[in-house]
Amino acid sequence: MAPEQKGIFKSNWLSAIFIAAGVLCLYLLIASRSTLWDRDEPRYARATVEMIESGNYLVPTLNGNIWFDKPILIYWLMSVPVRLLGASEISCRFCGAVGTAITCLLTFFIGKRLFNAKIGLWAEIILATTLLMTVVGSAALVDGILLPLIVGVMAIFIGWDRNRIRIPDVAAVGVLMGLGMLAKGPGGLLPVPVMIIFLWFDRRNIGDFIRGFSGIAFSAVIAAVIFLLWAIPANNASGGEFVRTFIGRHVLSWAVHPLHSHGGNFFLYLPYYLPVILVGFFPWILFLPGAISVVVGGRTGDGKSRILLIVWGASMFILVSILKTKLPHYILFIWPGLALSVAATIAAQQNNTLTNRDRKWLRGGVWFFGTAAVMIAAGLIAGPWFTQVKMLRLSGAVSGIVLLAMAATAIRFQLAEKFAQSAKTLLAGFLIFLILILFGVLPGLEQTKITPSISQAINKNTAADVPVAAYKFAEPSLNFYIGRKLEKLNDKEAVISWANQPQSGVLIIPADILADILQGSGPLPLLEIASKKGYNYSNGKEVKILAMIRGKDNPK
Repeated sequence: MAPEQKGIFKSNWLSAIFIAAGVLCLYLLIASRSTLWDRDEPRYARATVEMIESGNYLVPTLNGNIWFDKPILIYWLMSVPVRLLGASEISCRFCGAVGTAITCLLTFFIGKRLFNAKIGLWAEIILATTLLMTVVGSAALVDGILLPLIVGVMAIFIGWDRNRIRIPDVAAVGVLMGLGMLAKGPGGLLPVPVMIIFLWFDRRNIGDFIRGFSGIAFSAVIAAVIFLLWAIPANNASGGEFVRTFIGRHVLSWAVHPLHSHGGNFFLYLPYYLPVILVGFFPWILFLPGAISVVVGGRTGDGKSRILLIVWGASMFILVSILKTKLPHYILFIWPGLALSVAATIAAQQNNTLTNRDRKWLRGGVWFFGTAAVMIAAGLIAGPWFTQVKMLRLSGAVSGIVLLAMAATAIRFQLAEKFAQSAKTLLAGFLIFLILILFGVLPGLEQTKITPSISQAINKNTAADVPVAAYKFAEPSLNFYIGRKLEKLNDKEAVISWANQPQSGVLIIPADILADILQGSGPLPLLEIASKKGYNYSNGKEVKILAMIRGKDNPK
């Protein structure tokens, strides 16, 4: 490599690392601006805390019960920052932010290998500034940990030699997929169909395909072995609960039945991920129709990059669409591929390689972009009026208006075919919009949350060993913020029986439910120590929650 090329290489990598560091700082800031959101975030967070407290790093528990909703990796990784920083929002979300930064860096690497460093840098920035990536990457969720593993698989795979598959590459892919399985079971194998389909379409002869397929098969075996090294002991230690719960309910049933009502009629939910992409890939949805035209038409990169991007997007979209259980973040694996496609399209425009058809689709992107912008802005402006938080009404309106102004400016540039200017407008506008959300909307939303203030009052007024029970409001965030095991009462009779017990205890219950119980039972020895009217984001309902201590007890 010539000295001047080496210098360019170093400069590009330094730029990519600098961007990834900026992404990490930004996402940690986002992570620090809100308390945990029910229900998945506090489940993972509390299970991690219980793992640290019990010292059992084999079988996770939640609220004292065996918890195999996900395999073990997220709890292992989250336990490190929780041990160092304590059980806080930023420590629980730390791994997701780091995972996002690594994913962005890997996306740069793939872009550099398939196209050039400039496209890689653009793709890195685009990926980090999409709405769905911002939400998932700054949360205490499995996907922020899984994504860098499976994108890492793709980064290694694109360097495979057709004539000879190197054992270290096969082993590295196997290890990454094995870690992915420890994070999300079969989700760790998501790259497999992409790699196999790509090999088929990119083959020169059947020998190419067989060699590549054999390498993938060996990698999958390595991944399965890594997964089983934990799964078998965990299943034995839990009396077979791992197979019954995770394999039986969260894997097999998940694929053919909507889990936790996340899905429904197959044909009705078949286009589910189209609106997810519309909103989740915002604001870069403006360029996506044109990017599809450019990539499919072969106006960027070579045949290999074209096939890879098409297979990456189409195969995963079809796969997640036919699964019965549907959640927005299931589609996230295609985000780096979409970011690369958009980045390549921006570069193609600068190189004057676009056709009239490409330009038409780039202009046509304003309809998708404009629709998403209006939907998001309308939610920000109108939604807060269903609450009593004046700060949220003001910050929501300001954020919505700024978003519409950004959208209008970008649309004007796009229709005038000033695509570079519209891309810069999207980047600057999204960052300004994000700042308004972080320092205006999120603090306002915090005022509508119930659990943090109720938990704070309980911990302030009772000793740490006082048991807590809940009826009709037992969100996982209570476990995390109160830091105690939560007894869940099943019916009104159980509430009455609990209230008449002599020992100390706190009851968490909706105010209207308690009033209904008191109407039938008469007075109960309960004393209110806290109340909070707010919004239960898990079921979308406004509710007033009471914290009641048994009448014989006195606050400490």
